[in-house]
Amino acid sequence: MPAIRAYCALLLVFILGCEPRDYPLIAATTETVPVKSSGDAADDAAIWVNVADPSSSLILATDKRRGLAVYDLAGSERQFIERGRLNNVDLRLNVLLDGDETTLAVATNRTIPSLDVFAVSADGQVSFRFEQMLEMDDPYGVCMMRAGDGSAHVFVNDKNGDYQQWQLTRAGELVPALTASFALNSQPEGCVVDDRAGLLYLGEEARGVWVMPADAGRAAEMTLLDSTENAPLVADVEGMAIYQANVAQSYLLVSSQGDDSFAVYHIEDAHRYLGSFRVQDHPELQIDGVQDTDGLDVTAHALGSDFPQGLLVVQDGDNRRPRENQNFKLIDWREVAAILPLR
Repeated sequence: MPAIRAYCALLLVFILGCEPRDYPLIAATTETVPVKSSGDAADDAAIWVNVADPSSSLILATDKRRGLAVYDLAGSERQFIERGRLNNVDLRLNVLLDGDETTLAVATNRTIPSLDVFAVSADGQVSFRFEQMLEMDDPYGVCMMRAGDGSAHVFVNDKNGDYQQWQLTRAGELVPALTASFALNSQPEGCVVDDRAGLLYLGEEARGVWVMPADAGRAAEMTLLDSTENAPLVADVEGMAIYQANVAQSYLLVSSQGDDSFAVYHIEDAHRYLGSFRVQDHPELQIDGVQDTDGLDVTAHALGSDFPQGLLVVQDGDNRRPRENQNFKLIDWREVAAILPLR
């Protein structure tokens, strides 16, 4: 897959005469150890914020050949849960469950196929809770929502374009229920919910980014936020996440996989496009740049002295300094804020 996309990019340069756009460059300051599986294996990440000790926060990430990895902010693997072909992962803090607030994480399991549900304890221990069987041929992308009543909801898609919405918790108990469904015209994957605004953002890989109310029953209200027919998005549209420090600083980040860039939109300013960037090599730290990104996640929480304004985690589809299995790169949000007009 990466080789095919690189070949296509060369064709665009030589046949159409178009060069990749000159976007600002930033660098990662930390990276995770490579995933154990070779080939196209690392995929998506979700950041768990340790409220009591932010510098001890963790990254849940999928090895889509084996299961779920858990990394610390230094990039070391702290835990691995063998669950088969997990593709995308997302989580929500402060979900009401069994009389307490907890963190729930979900991942699409393409082996079973199912939604795998995990819990994260206050000290960061991740445990598998249960699998919710899905009537999907190939469950792919997933994103979570925490409703105003503290209940957890999940949006999951199939490679064929089908989308389902599940309510995971009800009255503080895990009682999964399918509530609504809709379909896109072609293959989706990445999605993210803005809990505060009640909006669902979803990527149709070859078409662009859509936005709609976070209610699958209202899919008729879906509108195209940006298209791959225009810059800055170059298919495939992949991972997406929201950086939300406050109302004035609320940004949607999208992986534009076709040109190894990341587009940023100002959510509270009518989704105005703010600019794009790429992640280059960091020679001093011997951390390579980022290509062919699938999944990503971001948080505005201060995570210690290394990430005082937040953290961006992106999957690296070509981990080549040195040549190793794929992994995830950790980027200080200050790097992004320094090169884009984030106001």
